[in-house]
Amino acid sequence: MVGVELNLPDGKPATESALTAIKTLLHRGYIFLPEGEHGNVISFTPPLTITKAQLAKAVGALAEILNHE
Repeated sequence: MVGVELNLPDGKPATESALTAIKTLLHRGYIFLPEGEHGNVISFTPPLTITKAQLAKAVGALAEILNHE
């Protein structure tokens, strides 16, 4: 399991950005979930059978989306 916490420049939780990213990932076929008290943590719990290529593709999709936020 891994999580990425999103915060605004002032340190407040970036809940809306996290939820937008999660919805976009879901539309692309990836299952990431909101976590944390404010829902601003994007969590990813891949199966133990995930391949390195599948993991790289999922992380790449997350990075692409976060770079556009």
